[in-house]
Amino acid sequence: MKKIFSVLCLLAILFVAYLTFTQPHDNGQPAVEDIESGAEELVGQVEDMYEEYGSAAVAQANEKLGDVVEQADEAIEEAVESAVEGAKEGFFQSIKESISNFFHDLTS
Repeated sequence: MKKIFSVLCLLAILFVAYLTFTQPHDNGQPAVEDIESGAEELVGQVEDMYEEYGSAAVAQANEKLGDVVEQADEAIEEAVESAVEGAKEGFFQSIKESISNFFHDLTS
């Protein structure tokens, strides 16, 4: 999005420079009113382009961010399930060993 905005700003600067050199001159100076109206028109065009392309870029970035968050949620959920399963298996194994050791000690 920064690239789009940079390009739009460059276009605005080039357009103002173009107007400065191509507009009719009064006593060697460009007509300020012509430059002003051209610049206002250019600003409107730049704003329209920014809204069009900037909004699309923001929407795309939000979509990508949503995908990343969804993938992260899935990965975390899988990790938690795996950890819980491992803890459960470890707990039951420990109980089994304790009971086995208890009966082994009784019979010894």
